[in-house]
Amino acid sequence: MSRQRAALRLSLKALTGAAVLGALLALPVPASAAAKEPAKPAAAKAARPAKSSVPATPACYNRTEHAAEQLMRLHTEMMVVGLTCRTVVPDKKPFDLYQDFSVKNRALLSSSEASLISFYKRSGAGGNATRQFDMFRTELANEISRRAATIGIPQYCANFVDRSVAAKDLTADDLRTLTSDEKGAGLMHLASRPLCDVKVVSNPDPVIAVASAAPAATPKAAAAKAKPAKAPAKPKQKVAAAPAKQSVTVR
Repeated sequence: MSRQRAALRLSLKALTGAAVLGALLALPVPASAAAKEPAKPAAAKAARPAKSSVPATPACYNRTEHAAEQLMRLHTEMMVVGLTCRTVVPDKKPFDLYQDFSVKNRALLSSSEASLISFYKRSGAGGNATRQFDMFRTELANEISRRAATIGIPQYCANFVDRSVAAKDLTADDLRTLTSDEKGAGLMHLASRPLCDVKVVSNPDPVIAVASAAPAATPKAAAAKAKPAKAPAKPKQKVAAAPAKQSVTVR
């Protein structure tokens, strides 16, 4: 009996402990404890796309901006020629030609720089417009230097130093014609962007009905088609019958 009573007491203690634990688990979580848990983001909110740090530039130039780039190209090329060729053809002093051109056309060069900086401001660059212009000129100088290396420095200097000599003697009106009048200048302008008022129109591509095309011929059929047609048989000529032998009677 004593053993049965002891076992009964242990089972009652176990049931009581389980009931207390279940009651504790059933209690609501205090507000302070719930606040400690990090709030999960709502699934309904869509992720916002990251903003691009590089502003988009306009796709085309107006006439003033286009002419400004032409002058910048000429001026930058004269600078590269002056630096590259001053030891190759020192007697022609190519760097002095670049400096003389810069001083002579200071006002026109300054106006062209302002036009291109204004172009970059229209793109939404804001305070970075001047930096974008400097990056443009740096890349332009690198492009010209790569072309000189491709041609070969001696050959490049033999041709382009004379162009710097001719450019130094140009007047302001000559430069305006050279940069903005293709017909008057007699050359085609290379620019990083097209003119806004020049529209390129192209016809749509012809519609090709692929589904209705004839099936490809088999090799045997193709070989049969490749064989030249037989020449028509010549009509047989009728041969006149030989005259019958005449018998001659001897009298």
